[in-house]
Amino acid sequence: MSNTVSESPSSKVSRMGGASILGRIPFWKIIDEAGVLLVLIVLMAVLSFDNQVFGTWFNMRLIALDAALVGIVACGQTFVILTAGIDLSLGSMVAFSGVVVAGLMTVRGLAFPEQMSPQLSPWMAIPIALGFCTLYGMLQGVIITKLRITPFIVTLGSLSILQGLALVLSNAAPVQQLPRDLRWMIQIRPVVLGVELPLPMPAIITLIVYITAWLVLRYTKLGRYAYAIGGNETATRLSGIKVDRYLIAIYSLSAFLAAMAGVILAVRLDSGNYTNGETYTLDGVAAAVIGGTSLMGGVGGVWGTLVGAVLMSVVRNALVLYNVPSMWHRVVVGGIIVSAVAIDALRKRFRS
Repeated sequence: MSNTVSESPSSKVSRMGGASILGRIPFWKIIDEAGVLLVLIVLMAVLSFDNQVFGTWFNMRLIALDAALVGIVACGQTFVILTAGIDLSLGSMVAFSGVVVAGLMTVRGLAFPEQMSPQLSPWMAIPIALGFCTLYGMLQGVIITKLRITPFIVTLGSLSILQGLALVLSNAAPVQQLPRDLRWMIQIRPVVLGVELPLPMPAIITLIVYITAWLVLRYTKLGRYAYAIGGNETATRLSGIKVDRYLIAIYSLSAFLAAMAGVILAVRLDSGNYTNGETYTLDGVAAAVIGGTSLMGGVGGVWGTLVGAVLMSVVRNALVLYNVPSMWHRVVVGGIIVSAVAIDALRKRFRS
């Protein structure tokens, strides 16, 4: 499921001792490219056989809704990780954008300045929230590139800043009762062959986001240079590419996608809250790494990330269906993340 900026010569592959099962394609290469997808298919088949609820349309819709929002955040995180960076502020960005858009649209408004209640229409409030978050992402990119501060430190600080701003703007309470005419962002009901078919709109939006992101990675300079920067930033600079400009664009894109997920989540919950999306940072990193994007940069792709996001949603759904106490859910997710990082290290060893 992953893309690389360099191809491994078949002669090197042969020396690694991988067993070929499809002609000249080594076994480890198949596992590397499609292993996560195979795991997802097997897991869903087992759960469908063992649990009658799992395969129902209602449950599939829940999985799609859960995977969609994490998937949008993880898509932006994938771009950042491809450059060998990381954005730890995405979870807080989700909360911040949700509070801002809810505050701009509702009667209660924002807590700062004092009870300001602009009550803007959604067509004005949403672009303002997305634009403000994108500008903040751009600011992060400028600090990282111009001041030469590591992305880990900058985005860790932003995590606290954005969380604090969401807390202040919401006055530590949910901003509720968003306009009802935004419900189309959660579900649409097209009529197919005379039958009304409810579809989760976030899943459709996510699919559009991933198709666009794949086209950007494959056919634009931004995508190609993201791989190049992650592969060897110094060599990319020496080749005359304006690395800082592309890094700023990538951090802006990451913030924009997180803000988009925040707006959709606020509409889905009918509430902008400073706690919204608080686990999305780790989930986004985990989805990208599980999907084959290397934390070292330069290797990966968005389709693997989408599979990783769905896999994590299926695991969380299975924990609920089998009545596993909620306190164990974080333990399992943490175990998946550690396992994904370990597998990433093994992948790097095989590729080298």
